[in-house]
This record gives sequence, structure tokens and C-alpha cells, in this order.
Amino acid sequence: MKSHRISIGISALLLAICSVGAALVIWDRLHTLYPPPETESTFLKNYTPQHVIKQFDCKLSSSDLQHSGGGAGREFVTHEAGFQSFFAMRSDNWMPLMNALMEDVSAQLLHDGAQILSRSGDPRSGFHFDYKLGKSIGTVTISPLAITPLLHRRTPLPEGVADVTADIEIAEKWFPKEPATIQVSVNSSIH
Repeated sequence: MKSHRISIGISALLLAICSVGAALVIWDRLHTLYPPPETESTFLKNYTPQHVIKQFDCKLSSSDLQHSGGGAGREFVTHEAGFQSFFAMRSDNWMPLMNALMEDVSAQLLHDGAQILSRSGDPRSGFHFDYKLGKSIGTVTISPLAITPLLHRRTPLPEGVADVTADIEIAEKWFPKEPATIQVSVNSSIH
């Protein structure tokens, strides 16, 4: 008789634990935000550096990589995108390309209605932007150009031309309610 009461007690305890566990899973699912395409800003959806890079590309062979993704969260969802271009360019166009990429990001952010909260950097060290666009807070990082010789080039590059990599990363956080405006600061080192 005593073992029957213990079995009933253990069964009741297990049922209670399972019920609490199921309730926690349901609560977690109801309170988790997911990253559908509607939570991506216009800038993130539309930005590409290819039209700027094509102006500096020597057309000796090139390749481009893009990636994007998102993540769920409790208070916000995340989105990211990245662009890598491998191409040959004239070495004397290094600074003009970096400045053109910076100006293009700035123009596209403003065109899409973003508020640029801060920007910093220079052509040698790269550029960084913080922005707010609707319910999204984001960053754009333009890494400095890197010399990256292609291993399988059949003929040597002309003098004054180098294989380079341009790398741009975008990261955003989307909030269900529009975040408050943040203080704007602009680093005067941008040329």
C-alpha cells in the first residue's frame, strides 16, 4: 500500500515537472522575436558596393562573395550582411576607392531615410558608421583594402596594379518599438 502511494506521488511530481517544463517552452516561444524579412531595414535589403567597385576594377578577373543572416532574441532580432570583392586595381586608386565606398554608404543611408548617428575612420584604417533607421539600429564597417594576390593568375599583373580585397560588413538590431534617438557624433578625420 505504501509503495502504491509513493508511485502515485512520484507520478504526480513527474506530471507537475513536465507541465512546468511545457509551460516554460510555450512562454519562451511566445516571448521570442524572430527575424522575418520585414524586420530588415531598406538599407540592409538594398545596399551593394558593386557599382562603386566596378569603377576601380581593372577587369583582369574578379570574384564577389555575399552573405546574410539573422538571429532571434527576446528584446530584438539581429540581421547581418557582408560583401567581399576580390579584384585587381591600380595602386594609385586605393584612397579614391575607399573614399568612394564611404561616400556611397553615407549617400545610401541618407537616401533610405537613415539617421547617421556617428561615423569615423579614414581611407587607411577603414570607416565605421552607426545609424538608426526606423526600428533598426545598425553599423556599417568598411575594412581597409587588403592586398591579396590571387594564386592562379596566368599572367603577371601590369606594373602599378595589385590584387585587393574590399570587405564591408553590416549588422543591425531590429526592435519591436522604435528605439530612442541617440546622440550624434561625427569624427572629423573623415576625408
